Amino acid sequence: MRVSSIPLLLVAAAAACGIRTNQVTIGQKTSLEKQLMGEVEPLTEEEMLAASVRAPGGVHAGSRDALQTRAVAARRRQLFNRDDLHELKANGCLGEAAGAALVARACRSDEATERLRQRLLREENADRQAIIDWALDVDPILTAADRPQAVELYGRLVRERARPGDWLQDDDGTWRQR
Repeated sequence: MRVSSIPLLLVAAAAACGIRTNQVTIGQKTSLEKQLMGEVEPLTEEEMLAASVRAPGGVHAGSRDALQTRAVAARRRQLFNRDDLHELKANGCLGEAAGAALVARACRSDEATERLRQRLLREENADRQAIIDWALDVDPILTAADRPQAVELYGRLVRERARPGDWLQDDDGTWRQR
């Protein structure tokens, strides 16, 4: 009895031409990562690119790279601190003053909350200045003389994004709740 090799060859060819599927893996952040980042807000493409570039010889103080590095780090810290800031603002312990400054307001707080409030004030105001410095540097039209207008614009944007119940200082110096 002779076995024909043609059917065997056809079976092997059919097996090789099977249906293929592409496997797609979607990474999900753990709850710890979400907690550490506060609310999840992805970095912009520009922030990711700036954070991944290494300049030869290091970054020099006052250079465009240094300003951009400071601005990216400032934005990351703002995102990290956002939940604590919202809580202290909701309790009336922090307010948005004129000049894009976050300021302390009279409120009841324990020693730990007061330390947190002072740290957040220092960090948030430094972060805002770093972002303004960077914005002035990268815009080809703006100069150091435009700083007051940039600060005013940043402050207006912060006040527009304020949550209901947050304390805001108007341009005339009066305080009101949103």
